[in-house]
Amino acid sequence: MFRFLKPVRWRAVLCCCILASGILVEVQAVNLAGATVNHIGSLQATAAARDMGMWRWLFSADPDALKLRYLILLLCVFVAMMSVLRFFRETSNMRMSMDMVFTIREAVYDKLQRVGFGFHDAISSGQLINRALSDLQNVRSFIQTALLTSLDIVLGVTGYIILIAEKNAYVAILALVPLPIWTLYILRFSKKVQPAAKAVLEAEDRSIQVVTENIAGVHVIKAFATEKQEVAKYQGALTNFLTRALSRIRMFANFQPVIRSIASASHLSLFLLAGIIIILQKGRGMNVGDLMILGGAMGAILGRLQQVATINEQYQNAIVSARRLWEVLTAPPTVPERPDAIPLPKNGPGEVRFENVVFGYGATKVSDGTNAADADEPRKPVLHDISFAVPGGSVVAIVGPTGAGKSTLVNLLARFYDPWQGRVLIDGVDLRDLSLHTLRTQVSLVFQETYLFSDTVSANIAYGRPGISQGEIESAARLAQAHEFIEKLSQGYDTQLGERGTNLSGGQRQRLAIARAIVTNPRVMILDDATAAVDPETEDLIRRGMRLTLFGRTTFVIAHRISTVKSADLVLVLEHGRITQMGTHEQLMAQEGHYREIADVQLASVQPAKGEEPSHMKRVQHNSVVAAGRRAAGHVKDVEMDTAG
Repeated sequence: MFRFLKPVRWRAVLCCCILASGILVEVQAVNLAGATVNHIGSLQATAAARDMGMWRWLFSADPDALKLRYLILLLCVFVAMMSVLRFFRETSNMRMSMDMVFTIREAVYDKLQRVGFGFHDAISSGQLINRALSDLQNVRSFIQTALLTSLDIVLGVTGYIILIAEKNAYVAILALVPLPIWTLYILRFSKKVQPAAKAVLEAEDRSIQVVTENIAGVHVIKAFATEKQEVAKYQGALTNFLTRALSRIRMFANFQPVIRSIASASHLSLFLLAGIIIILQKGRGMNVGDLMILGGAMGAILGRLQQVATINEQYQNAIVSARRLWEVLTAPPTVPERPDAIPLPKNGPGEVRFENVVFGYGATKVSDGTNAADADEPRKPVLHDISFAVPGGSVVAIVGPTGAGKSTLVNLLARFYDPWQGRVLIDGVDLRDLSLHTLRTQVSLVFQETYLFSDTVSANIAYGRPGISQGEIESAARLAQAHEFIEKLSQGYDTQLGERGTNLSGGQRQRLAIARAIVTNPRVMILDDATAAVDPETEDLIRRGMRLTLFGRTTFVIAHRISTVKSADLVLVLEHGRITQMGTHEQLMAQEGHYREIADVQLASVQPAKGEEPSHMKRVQHNSVVAAGRRAAGHVKDVEMDTAG
């Protein structure tokens, strides 16, 4: 945790110097106040001093009056210095705290950008949000407290003990008695409170996870009218959080009275001893001013020692939070980049080769830098012995039933995961030997689930190549058949999109995602069911518009429509994680298998009747078709009326 002090080490040194100066001035002010009271007491013993009026004390040149005025003025100076140092202490502490928050947040965010998909698959977004906010604040608060408050306690207690020892050694020894008692009690308490603190943070994770999931899935909740169900779920999560939080609060509620009781008993004992010493005048003896010093010193000492309880509470929270935060900050990359990683060779044709690839989720990093399944869990591959080669510039269609591993296969091509066995190569180079940045700038994806940022349309299209010209943005939008609807938006390409592009339809979002992929000018393009959200007419226009763009690029298309894959150079049929068929459309249609089955179903269902236009959009524009539809609708209405009768 204290590594986060490194970027603010000089500010931390400044804070410690200001703190030490403040404690020195504070101790001297208490000592000076006692000396002033002692001087007044000594003056009261003389008859001449008792006969002096207030004005003579203020303005006379009498040595005793001069000394008293000097002591009072010096005390005012010390009090003013304490106020100034306290101001600088608070401002410098706050600046150091904010700098630490900036440093930790930057480190966490940077790490979240660099860890692979495997890490995000294992930890929910609610947990990550809580770790980046609550856990971060717990750690920051403890670092600041451990550095400054602990230093304040050590220097303050040491300074006041020395001050008391100058007056009487017996009192100074008695002032140290509470320390071992407190230490033993705090150590015993710590063993109980850490599990409670962990339970509270885990319950908070769950409540935040429920909120994030409900915000993301608000449309589903509204569609199924499950608002009450979701409110009940959130109430359950909050109830669990409240129960655990109250349990921890009760533990600290029992802890504080014990600490305060020890402090109060010590305080009273010290005053009793001081009173006895004053009465008996044993040893060096004490007077009224010394008793005042003792009161101020012991109040400061016990007040500081009671802060140990606060530090302990923060420590118990921080040690749990630090472990959770450390899990993020030290998470090994699921796809580690080698120190000697090379860039993708320039001007390559984009040849892709899979060699005996086996992969499954739940893989962990092993010592040799590769990924393997967790030894404690049975290996459950999603892909089995995948091997094929694609010449550069080819269009490859991947078809198969849901859950066959199609998206998993193309995720390996972008190196979101590493295979358990085998190799994936682009232009003859193993992906594990390549720099991730150069690889992913040359492999562009259009995901099945489109994600747009809360930014302008232009910024979303140019996301992969910020700074490109408006002409390139519009060209990509035209190829993706998005230019027409963008022009109709309120501010065209400068229109601000809502969160995740909620002010656009699914098809419009998908077309923007395709345009975003086009502008990166990739060597390999992956379309993961990218046209599923658009109608067949628009899909056909997109496909025609992208022909020129995709020319010379290796393209992988995951699709369920035979019309999309008919023109592919190679069709891969994936079933249960294995390639069961491979070839062109014509070759696969001549074989028995999954491809011909789905092709027969789809082509039969879309085969136009004799005399009809092949395009549905054109057919519905014919007056005869519209009239026939109206007659059919009227017939259905008559039947319904007859049935009701």
